[in-house]
Amino acid sequence: MKVLLISDSHLYNEILDHVLQNNQADLIIHCGDSVFQQNEPLLEKMHVVRGNHDQDFLPIDEIIEIENHQCLITHGHCYNIYAGYETLYQHMIETNCDICFHGHTHVPYIKEYRHKFFINPGSIMFNRGQTNCGSYAIVNIDPETVDVHFYNSQTLEEIHQSLIKQNIAILNEFKELVTKFNQNRK
Repeated sequence: MKVLLISDSHLYNEILDHVLQNNQADLIIHCGDSVFQQNEPLLEKMHVVRGNHDQDFLPIDEIIEIENHQCLITHGHCYNIYAGYETLYQHMIETNCDICFHGHTHVPYIKEYRHKFFINPGSIMFNRGQTNCGSYAIVNIDPETVDVHFYNSQTLEEIHQSLIKQNIAILNEFKELVTKFNQNRK
């Protein structure tokens, strides 16, 4: 199944429309911070969860099955993802999920952590790190594989893996700083 994965559009609906009009997918997932109103027509076309800038009518999490994979959709802010994946990982264990789609960091990446996949499409409007653009992901899922590619939300061109790896390194450094800061506060 081909999944169009987006996050953190923050009312940049012209960019969101551009991506939606130029990509065909079996399923569309928005990982929060859409800032949609309750009457937004796009809510009928995609799975959308609540981010830290969204209203309460959206759910914090949603669990769906894709090709025999239990998939958790969340924004991530309720799981302290800037400090790492442990809290989110524990939630995945409790809900029997093996794939997590999330946003919040504005950094596109994929990570396997303790046999669970964490996939963040980055922010469709603009990312932190080295990509210098907004991004989204195309995730192809079958029962045996999960294949992820990241794309520039303006040009629709694929973002080179070397930039994604640089972003992951920057995010990991930031997570280490947050963890040390939190430990020093105790």
